[in-house]
Amino acid sequence: MTYYYDNAYEERRQVALRSPLGEELEGIFASIPYKELLNAILLERTRAFSPLGRLGYPLEPLLKGIVASHYLGVKSTSAIVRRLQEDEILALICGFDPDDIPHYKAFCRFIKKLRRFQHLLDACLNQTTTELKGFLPGFGEVVAVDSTPVRSHSNPNKKPISDPQAGWIPKETGGEREEWHFGYKLHLITCVEHKLPVYKKLTMADVQDVEFLLPPLKEAREVFRWFNPSAIISDRGYDSHDNFKGVVEDLQADPIIGLIAKGGGDVLEISGTPAAPVCAAGLPLIYRGWDKDRGLKYQCPEVARKAYCPMPLKCDLGNPKRTLWVQPVHDYRRFGWRIKRGTDEWKALYRKRVPAVEHVNSRLKETRRLEAHCFRTFDKINTHTTLSVLVMQAAALAKAKAGRMDELRVCVRPVS
Repeated sequence: MTYYYDNAYEERRQVALRSPLGEELEGIFASIPYKELLNAILLERTRAFSPLGRLGYPLEPLLKGIVASHYLGVKSTSAIVRRLQEDEILALICGFDPDDIPHYKAFCRFIKKLRRFQHLLDACLNQTTTELKGFLPGFGEVVAVDSTPVRSHSNPNKKPISDPQAGWIPKETGGEREEWHFGYKLHLITCVEHKLPVYKKLTMADVQDVEFLLPPLKEAREVFRWFNPSAIISDRGYDSHDNFKGVVEDLQADPIIGLIAKGGGDVLEISGTPAAPVCAAGLPLIYRGWDKDRGLKYQCPEVARKAYCPMPLKCDLGNPKRTLWVQPVHDYRRFGWRIKRGTDEWKALYRKRVPAVEHVNSRLKETRRLEAHCFRTFDKINTHTTLSVLVMQAAALAKAKAGRMDELRVCVRPVS
């Protein structure tokens, strides 16, 4: 399909671009380095060109239409077409002739091409994130790592399952309650200070959080030369000695990670050193043995009849059946590294995890179409999640370029 733009069309388009929506979307389009991506798609189209077939729609308006759908929270690909048909201003902003909007299948074919060039789409996201770093002091210095489920548009109760790659994901909603989601896991590294994503990775549902703390962090360091966080925050789902050790020794960062009580019960908070641990009441623990796998074994001093505990009702280490195991050398899990566990500085950093992680997840799902789609299978949803995160980054970058630093995380336009 070939467009012949006359002067009347150009005048209408310039008027549309000067509208508030036009200025916002043009800033977002300019913040995404998509030229290499479109050139690769165009080269593939040229190789497959047949003089007997008709010309396709221009690639740039198609991409802008999809980006606009994520920014405006349009719920599906068919809704994109409907919105463009009904909204002449939006069609002109994206570069379409309002009287010749592409068919739904044209957008589907273009999205399929984006999947074939997923590596270039990832490069667009990484370049946008790197440029955003230049505008935001402290971006990526303290990060939080967490995962969130991304649904698959498939009914798991209907056999055969239309998306056999998807799986069930449990997610805590507070206390002992869990919700189950059918789909995939999106792992995000989030900047705690600016509440914006730094790096994303989609995995299958069966990938455990505890096994996937270090891989995305190491990938982010390979992709971004500037990525060198001083502290990494995550919840107790990432609690393991290997994760603490990897964060400190491989990434040279402080692990601010919640603890799971081993063997049930409450987490036993201690201080001191592995060779001389002190209980929550300030009493030195009593050494009771050693195991090559579990480390040093300690017991409550009151249970050992070596001291009187001033807080027996608040510390369940006083249970005669409870013992404490400590790694003999560099127990970062129990004692921390540069920032000691249990200190005011440690607690202040850990409290920043929920606002940073949950705000990013909620903005992606509620305003950037992360949950609003009709896709199945890993590749399709991976492309969809990349576009969601890319539009969030591009919107923040556009506002940073315009000097509107206080609006970086604003997801809806104010009503005038």
